[in-house]
Amino acid sequence: MKRLENFAFFLGAVSIPSTLLIPVFAPFVLGSMAIVFAILSKGGRLRFSKRGKSAFILGITAIILNIGYLWFAFRTVRSTLSDPAAREQLSQILYQQYGMTLEELLEQLHLQ
Repeated sequence: MKRLENFAFFLGAVSIPSTLLIPVFAPFVLGSMAIVFAILSKGGRLRFSKRGKSAFILGITAIILNIGYLWFAFRTVRSTLSDPAAREQLSQILYQQYGMTLEELLEQLHLQ
């Protein structure tokens, strides 16, 4: 059971920085695995060990941080696309860098 605790703690500890470095996919996978292994490390006992509890908390924290990060990203994109001034500025930046406007990009992606 000690190996499961250590592995769960490792996954939980890695899942927190992965929220910033590899958002969306990695924190959900690593955080979920940390939670599962922390629960499995209990064995037949009724309570978590300190390391198992830490792994469980780290996994849940990574998932919550990732959900917050995704919510903020979608909210920012939505507000940018709904504001005409920001939309025009984004369109100019896209044209300078890629040679196409925002409207052309959205049409190409079948989003407009």
